[in-house]
Amino acid sequence: MTRIDFYQLDPDRHNYDQVVCQLCQKAYDNQQMTLLLTGSPQQSQHLDKRLWTYSDDSFLPHDGEEAEGFVTPILIHDDPEPGADRQLLINLSNNVPAYFARFERVIELVTEENKQQAREHYSYYNERGYPLKHISL
Repeated sequence: MTRIDFYQLDPDRHNYDQVVCQLCQKAYDNQQMTLLLTGSPQQSQHLDKRLWTYSDDSFLPHDGEEAEGFVTPILIHDDPEPGADRQLLINLSNNVPAYFARFERVIELVTEENKQQAREHYSYYNERGYPLKHISL
């Protein structure tokens, strides 16, 4: 069963983009194929740039679409259909995607700006009996 983790970000201590990049780095280091689901093409482009410049001493292979014959370790997109099978979904979109149960794990980030949306997502998963974990960063 898919595990759902909610990460509560402290705005005084954490930068949203930085946390997204750190989560992608950790997933890549653990060889987890990741879908970074964004809320818009603009957010996808923004995070694409952030992943390229995240760290001088690391490389996070990512792309906005799957290349034929090659599965990108980190796929970034706002398309509601995920394509290839992956272990981790980092959901940055405004909705719970219908296909979330295909993943071993889902991460939702909670900020001051999206607290109400995060509560709705939490209720959605909870009503369906998924194991939930809340982590304060």
